[in-house]
Amino acid sequence: MEQVLKALEETKDLMTDKFGEFEKRMSAMETLTKPRKVSLPGVDEGKESFSFLKAINAIRSGDWKHAGFEKAVFDETEKKAGSTGSDSAGGYIVPSQYVASIIEMLMQESIIASMGATYLNNLSASPLEIPKQTGGATAYWVDENADITSSDLAFGQLSLTPKACAAMIKMSNRLIKLSNPSAEAMVRRDIVNALALEIDRAALRGSGIGSEPKGIKNTSNINTLALGTNGDAFTLDAVADMIGKIEDSHALRGKLGFVFNAKVKRMMFKQKVAQYSGDTAGMPLLMPMSDVNLKNLIGYDFKTFSGIPTDLTKGSGSNLSEVYFGNWEELIIANWGGLEIMASSETSDAFQKNQTWVRVIQELDMGLRHPESFCLCSDAETV
Repeated sequence: MEQVLKALEETKDLMTDKFGEFEKRMSAMETLTKPRKVSLPGVDEGKESFSFLKAINAIRSGDWKHAGFEKAVFDETEKKAGSTGSDSAGGYIVPSQYVASIIEMLMQESIIASMGATYLNNLSASPLEIPKQTGGATAYWVDENADITSSDLAFGQLSLTPKACAAMIKMSNRLIKLSNPSAEAMVRRDIVNALALEIDRAALRGSGIGSEPKGIKNTSNINTLALGTNGDAFTLDAVADMIGKIEDSHALRGKLGFVFNAKVKRMMFKQKVAQYSGDTAGMPLLMPMSDVNLKNLIGYDFKTFSGIPTDLTKGSGSNLSEVYFGNWEELIIANWGGLEIMASSETSDAFQKNQTWVRVIQELDMGLRHPESFCLCSDAETV
């Protein structure tokens, strides 16, 4: 019996040694396979630590002792980008990995993003060339043994190049020094709101002149609808006509919807049954008239955007506005890299008011893959 117990004890000691050796090997394996955390651009780990407030304060004051991580991010980016965004020019590039939350918030706030625009993020090459088909095959009726007329597919391309969208934000120096999460979130919201408004405006109405992208309004070969010599009310008949324009172009598909100013929506809310049936009771088309009911009436989703003007003129008509309808996924938004931050306490009256003016720049471009997928009405009444 003693021999059996002794044998069991020896077996236990052997198993303990083996198990301890196994644990060491597993620990070593975990160390090798565990992601290594480094604070360099291009690596996801640590991106939560980047603080816009700390970076802005350091840029403003020139004191980086409380922004060592932010300085490392900037320095590494400068090495990769050459002179672009160097501190000698007063600007610092924040890599796309560290502004992912900004881009996500930007898309959440953007009208065109909510309508279904196609975003291409974190681009590096330029120009970005997107192929598109401009002509298709043609069918014919032919006699027996006769030659079939050939037709070729025609192709073109949408070429996009980086253009700088800049926004200026004023902040008190006291706020900048408060590097707490709530202040940081407020700064991020200010950046997003400023950029989102301008990107939406440019996507709809950009001139395409100089450094400004070309928006839907100024793109050749889009469909258009005119309501009258002096403009007119945007009625359900106009809705049907705009939809019909897209349908006639064989483009009534995808993420379809309307975008117009809120004043156009209110005019549609005020439409009465009498406009269509001669009823004299002044009854609205639906009761109660609401966004949901209006969407049901026009048949597609819609968004309102304050950046669409309401003071356009045509003939003797004034206070006119624009209405956009189309397949919004055909609108391409190309986004290159991160944000460039510049900060100054000497701009305008910033010194007297103890403020810092922060300029943020995002490089992007936009364009329509198929212009016939959109229709524009430019003479809708707003009063």
